[in-house]
Amino acid sequence: MGKITKKMMTAVCCVGVLALGCVGLAQAGAQEETGEQVETTAAAVEYETQSPTILAGTGKQESAGGPGEESAVYSDRIRIWGPVLGVEEGMIRIDNQSGISSAGEILLNISEDYSLVLDAVNGFPVSLSDIQVGEFIYAYIGPAMTMSLPPMTTAEMVICQIPADFRAPDYVKVKSMQQKADESWTLTATDGTVYQVPSDCEILPYLTRNLVRLNDVTAASDCLVWTDEIGSVRKIVLFAQDPE
Repeated sequence: MGKITKKMMTAVCCVGVLALGCVGLAQAGAQEETGEQVETTAAAVEYETQSPTILAGTGKQESAGGPGEESAVYSDRIRIWGPVLGVEEGMIRIDNQSGISSAGEILLNISEDYSLVLDAVNGFPVSLSDIQVGEFIYAYIGPAMTMSLPPMTTAEMVICQIPADFRAPDYVKVKSMQQKADESWTLTATDGTVYQVPSDCEILPYLTRNLVRLNDVTAASDCLVWTDEIGSVRKIVLFAQDPE
């Protein structure tokens, strides 16, 4: 799954860089012919250069996520949030209010082969047609996006249908999962967030009937993690790892 998105994002960035280069060449040609500064083109180049195209985050860490707190930035995964501005075929428009990545409208491509759109309460798949304008969502994206206005990227995960005052799950990649003397566990995510997991914590596989246990959560596992009001993990959904 990760290999697909890295290739996809690399291609998107290359297109943006080539487009920027073409604008610069066109401006240089115009100056040679007229000997005058092309102010509008120069302004466009400056704007594109300053746009958040390559690096969408600065590595802030958060503990138990929610609006108004610091945004979670993983090695290749960033969490943004905000209300839905519109839903089209294969795309969600979101007003990003997370304070990270590009502020304001972002177009989220939803790939059938890559993206997951899940219910915040039970972790089940949700159809795009069931997402409402104005609904608050979380989206996990990569660090690269196009230089278009509004910018565009492909979502890895969208968490939606979040009830009022409900603590939405975190989508984490596991760095380590260690059992303690009392048989509880400590889950450390790749962004440095540490979760305390009781020995009787509910754990389920994603959309299979396979039996999974807490010791099946290992380094590089992808999980949805629900926490209670004191930060203790109450439920985990474990995603199958891609074969090497």
